Amino acid sequence: MEIKDLKPELVWKFFSELSEIPRGSGDEKAVSDYLVNFAKERNLDVRQDEALNVIFKKDATAGYEDKETVALQGHMDMVCVKEDDSDHDFSKDPIKLLIDGDWVTADGTTLGADDGMGVALILAIFDDEKVEHGPLEAIITTGEETSMVGANALDASDINAKYLVNIDTEDDGILTVGCAGGCDLEISFKKEKEASQGEFLKLDLRGFEGGHSGMEIDKGRLNAIKTLGRLLVDIEGLQIAELNGGVKRNAIAATSQAVFAVANKDKAKEIIEQRIADILNESKDTDPNGQIKLEDASFDGEVLTAELSKNIANTLYTIPDGLVKKYNGEIITSSNIGVLEEDDNEVKFSCMARSQIDSAKFNRAAIVEKIARQFGADCKQLNSYTGWQREETKLIDIANDIWKEQTGSEMTIETTHGGLECGLFKGIMPDVEMLSFGPTILGAHSPSEKVSIESVEKNYKFLIELLKRI
Repeated sequence: MEIKDLKPELVWKFFSELSEIPRGSGDEKAVSDYLVNFAKERNLDVRQDEALNVIFKKDATAGYEDKETVALQGHMDMVCVKEDDSDHDFSKDPIKLLIDGDWVTADGTTLGADDGMGVALILAIFDDEKVEHGPLEAIITTGEETSMVGANALDASDINAKYLVNIDTEDDGILTVGCAGGCDLEISFKKEKEASQGEFLKLDLRGFEGGHSGMEIDKGRLNAIKTLGRLLVDIEGLQIAELNGGVKRNAIAATSQAVFAVANKDKAKEIIEQRIADILNESKDTDPNGQIKLEDASFDGEVLTAELSKNIANTLYTIPDGLVKKYNGEIITSSNIGVLEEDDNEVKFSCMARSQIDSAKFNRAAIVEKIARQFGADCKQLNSYTGWQREETKLIDIANDIWKEQTGSEMTIETTHGGLECGLFKGIMPDVEMLSFGPTILGAHSPSEKVSIESVEKNYKFLIELLKRI
């Protein structure tokens, strides 16, 4: 069986075409132009903005002219990750699609079903003349996988939708009706150096579970950057030579390292080793594979001053990190230290505050900033996006009724502590009723990413009926 043989044919046709086009975040020009041409070839009203977002519209089918306008929304960019031994070039090579039972996956790379499948479903709806619907709008954005660049830049003045259907979640039968907003902070210290006054040690933290700082922040997992602060705080004569940790701003840090000088090596080792034992004992249920290694080290060159080193350790130790509020099984508010790094001039780390409620998000960010400034750090907000607070709406009831009729089971209705573009859209279109759904995708953002063939067909059938009824 080949991709062209899969059902629904239109959905897989457009997904295959999208897979031929480079569309990593920040490299969306070609795919944006493809979407514009799609609309022009069908005589649709289309607009491409400076952020390369594409908006196009289609008139209602006969008998549905009095229906409210519905916007279908997804993002055109994808995360580009490949296996270590792959020579794939995301800037020019097509994604090679493979069929494995009920799954479509890629050959050694991310598949891009997040959110290429959402976009393919939208294109199929606009192309399928048998679908009955009221006035339709498509909003297909750029840069969602980085900092929601397109959604942030969107001019919604010509969008008339009463309802917005986001097709960018990854669990079959789950209806998402709210999401966290986010506020990215960068905390930085200007480097001040001096000659080292003691002997060197090295800390290496690895093997901790990590995970998504939105979806898994309630799991109680250890943050390796935060833990580095606990290990280093109040160590006599601390002078930091090197430190780093984490890989992504939106991930719980699973690794961190530090090289540092101390006034009394034996005393420092005794204190740190006891802390290591305590930490590993405390985290053995949530992070059973975590390892913390302390060893002697050497370092040539100047180190950070004792005062600056103390301030960095104090900041990492005292800044709040983790779950703030959970209610009825849903995560409401949290914060996470994601990446710790240094360059020639600065030591800096990222912190993301999240909440469905904007005031709670900004309060958490303000606490982080106040603590950081008390220890001499500079703190700046890089970006912020609005949360989507759960509402009980007619649209949710209609969607759930359809799913139950078609599958025999009710949808799971929930919010997500991850970020969705719906949060930004709610900020600029507050009166629009929204929901989000999508076919089952496993391993998103990794070379193991795959999408369920059966689930794609099920969700297309669901979307067709949803447009007919709203």
